[in-house]
Amino acid sequence: MTTVLTPTNSPRSAPTNLSANDVVQASEDLIPLLRERAAEVDERRRISDDTYRRLGDAGFFHVLKPKKYGGLELTEHEHARIAMNLARGCASTAWVFSILSSDNMAILAYPEEVQEEIWGEDSFATLAGNTNLNPKATATRVKGGYRLTGQWGFCSGSDFSEWLIFNAPVGDDGEGHMFIVPKDEAETIDDWYPTGMRGTGSRTMSVKDVFVPEHRAQATRDTVRKLKERRALHPTFSTMWATWPSSGRFPFAACAVGAAWGAAEHFASTVGTSTRVAGALGGAVRLADQDYVATEFGQAEGDVQMARLLIEKRSFEASERARQRRESTEQEIGRDLRDNALVTRTALRSVQTIFSLVGAKAGRSDHPVSIAKRDVEMISHHVTLNWRQNTVRYLAAVS
Repeated sequence: MTTVLTPTNSPRSAPTNLSANDVVQASEDLIPLLRERAAEVDERRRISDDTYRRLGDAGFFHVLKPKKYGGLELTEHEHARIAMNLARGCASTAWVFSILSSDNMAILAYPEEVQEEIWGEDSFATLAGNTNLNPKATATRVKGGYRLTGQWGFCSGSDFSEWLIFNAPVGDDGEGHMFIVPKDEAETIDDWYPTGMRGTGSRTMSVKDVFVPEHRAQATRDTVRKLKERRALHPTFSTMWATWPSSGRFPFAACAVGAAWGAAEHFASTVGTSTRVAGALGGAVRLADQDYVATEFGQAEGDVQMARLLIEKRSFEASERARQRRESTEQEIGRDLRDNALVTRTALRSVQTIFSLVGAKAGRSDHPVSIAKRDVEMISHHVTLNWRQNTVRYLAAVS
C-alpha cells in the first residue's frame, strides 16, 4: 500500500530574534502538550500537523542553520538539550526534530546554488532521507546530471520535509553519491509499523527515473571536504567546524535519554496513588510503601540523570571545540561515540526497570511508560549506538 503525505509547513517569517535560552525554554514548555499527544502519535504513526508547525514556530529547525537563511546559528549543545526535552514528552517528536535539524548540516555541504534553492524562499524547508548507500539503486549519468531510481527505507521526518537526500552508487566502481531531490518527485511507501518510535514517519521513499541536476549530486566521500570549503559562505556559524557525521550533538542518544527521563517523571508523579495486586488471590499494595520500589526507582532515575549530565557535558565540549574552530581529535570522536552508546544503554536499563515497577498496567499500549520503553528499545538498535562497535573504536583511539 502506498500513500502520499502532504507537507503542511508554509513559508513564514523566520524566528531570527530568539536566543539559545529562548529555544531551550520553548522545548521545556512543549513537554505537557507532547505528553498529551504521545499515545495518539504512537497509534497514528505520525506526529500531528499542529505539532510540526509548533516545532517550526519555536525556532527548532533554525537552530543549526546559518543566519543568511534566517537561522539562529546555535550549537550542538542546544540541539542535544532540545532533543532531550522534547523526548520527555514524545520521543518520536524529538526524533523528527533531531533528524531534520541535523540534516541542515548536510545541505550546507552543497554549493550555494543548492542552499538558495532549498532555503531562498522558505527558510523553514527541511531535508529528510537516508544517507546509507543503497547498492540496488541506479544513478545514470545524463546531460546536466543524473537519472536516479531506487528505494530507501527509514526516511525519518519525510512526512513533512520538502526535500529528500539519497545515497546511490555511480559508475563502474559503484562509488556512493548523495542526491538531493524534491519530495514531490518521490513516492511514499507506508511501511513503517515498528514496535517503538512509531511516530517518526520513517517510511520508505521511492524515486523512479528522476532527473537530478549536477549541482544537487556529489560523492559521499567528499562531504566532509565540501563542508569545510563552504565555511567561507557562513563564517560566523561555528557549528560548521563540528565533526560530520556528528556524535557531539547526540542526535539519537538524546532522544533515548529524554524518553527514559519522561518515564521517570511520570512514575514519580503517580507512584503515590499507584498500587499493584498483592498476590494471586487478590489484595493490593501501595507502590510507594515498598522498599524495593524506592531502591529500584532511585537507581533508575539517578542513572537517567547521570546520562543527561553526560550528554550536556559532552555536547558542550563539542560545541566549544567548534567555537574555537578546532577539529576534534580521533580520541574525542571515539569518546563521544562511546558515550552516545553508553547513555543509550543506561536509558534502556532504567526505563525497563521503571516498566517492571509499574507492573502489568504498563502493558497497555497507551501507558506513558510502555510508550517510552518501546521507544528506547527501538532507539537502542540504531547503528550509531552499537556498544561493541563504538567501544572498539574508542579503545583503538586511546591505546
